[in-house]
Amino acid sequence: MPARLCFGRLMAGLALPVLAACAPGPRAVDALPRDAGPRMAELARMKDANDSLDAQAARRGSAPAAVAARPLVTGIGFSQVAGQPGRTLNERRLMAMRAARLDAMRDLAEQVHGLRLDSRTTVRDAVAVNDQIAGAVSGSIRGARLVRITPKGEDSYEVELALDADAVGYIVKAARQR
Repeated sequence: MPARLCFGRLMAGLALPVLAACAPGPRAVDALPRDAGPRMAELARMKDANDSLDAQAARRGSAPAAVAARPLVTGIGFSQVAGQPGRTLNERRLMAMRAARLDAMRDLAEQVHGLRLDSRTTVRDAVAVNDQIAGAVSGSIRGARLVRITPKGEDSYEVELALDADAVGYIVKAARQR
């Protein structure tokens, strides 16, 4: 924290919390044992550098790099338990989770590879008599990470999958090479 802000808070009677906020935390380099090897010393320097970056980001009001790194693409899928095949309720629940996962994969594929739409409209006497729209997606998804499986009510599940930027880049590159 800037010295002016820390001093202002001290003057406001918040001495203990402010002193803790103004003082730099313990450094990993200072805590190294005397017989630490060069690898351990390098790791300690890296940790101190990362801690410094996190502290700077906190002062600016932005999230640390680890928190700011969010998946680039998320896919959500839903499925009902009652419509699944299976002899027991537990088998149908497992099938519903699997179906919801596949639906989430389809959602990811639509976002990464795009959706092919075919439509056909028939007009007779200036009135639309038939309107058909069909969508199809084709592509491969690798590296999808399961974020969560959530029961929705008594009879359905929601599954969320995520792809990070590196996985999307790999998928798009592989698709272009075909």
